[in-house]
Amino acid sequence: MPSSTHSASAPERPKGPRKGFFLRGLAVVLPAVLTVFVFVSVGQFVNRYVAGPVNQAIYAGLESNSIGWTVLGWVDIDPTDTTFLLQRQDQPEAIREIWDAQGGPSEEGFGDGLGKHRSSLPGFMRDLSQWGIDAGSLRTAVQARVGIWAGILIAASLILLVGYLASGFLGRALIAGTDRTLARLPFVRAVYPHAKQLVDFFLSDNEMEFDSVVAAPYPSPGIWSIGLVTGGGLPELSDDQKGEMRAIYIPSSPLPMTGYTVFIAAEDLVPLDMTVEEAFRLVVSVGVLVPEGQLKAAQSKALQGAQEAKGGPED
Repeated sequence: MPSSTHSASAPERPKGPRKGFFLRGLAVVLPAVLTVFVFVSVGQFVNRYVAGPVNQAIYAGLESNSIGWTVLGWVDIDPTDTTFLLQRQDQPEAIREIWDAQGGPSEEGFGDGLGKHRSSLPGFMRDLSQWGIDAGSLRTAVQARVGIWAGILIAASLILLVGYLASGFLGRALIAGTDRTLARLPFVRAVYPHAKQLVDFFLSDNEMEFDSVVAAPYPSPGIWSIGLVTGGGLPELSDDQKGEMRAIYIPSSPLPMTGYTVFIAAEDLVPLDMTVEEAFRLVVSVGVLVPEGQLKAAQSKALQGAQEAKGGPED
């Protein structure tokens, strides 16, 4: 009796539900992963470019002078302890002679001779190699006691201090003089003024002077970009185009602090019912986070269209 291949083979399971579960899982997991990624990236940036350099300066300040050694004593670190001694072959000649004469660090006379020699060295500044101290071992001990948060706290305190000084007359005058000096330096003047303008634009105490959010025909007609009206256009350009122009800032995705400034005829702009913050969220999310007001308007229009289609004449 002939067998049927189709009847013998098991029916294939639909893959749709599994795919749906996977996508739902991604929707749940990805926001948390992206949040962790952002915080880790910010932490690494702060550690590398802010806390790291400040901590290195703190370590050097603690290790290189008598005041720093006094502070290290408060956290139970004694740089003169024999645990931080260099190996004999790495010691300066004077300490090697004491080492050989007294029999090494384990002997009582070695500590007395070493202390007498160190007392003859310069008092305030401490050259670790002359003192026979292993700089690497001392740095490891200091790092274990003085964590990364010290650099972050000191950097934040310095920024607050600079901000406080900048709020006064003398501080503003000093900053203005520094700006003028940097603006005259070769190479620096090609970067610093523009960097300052960008920082002032986004971190100024004044409100961002965005008049409204618009859709602008950029980079070509028929293609619409989210834009922020920053002011009127250039008078010469308005006269040449025989119409009113507007200065539009076009933020880039996903970093809205970078973008383009373009001048577009006011009549070609489409005002959008959203705030500047909503526009930035829309740009950062590459169009995913549509403002709630826009979603409600779209849903209302879709519902109205469906009702009109349902109530229309039947064929």
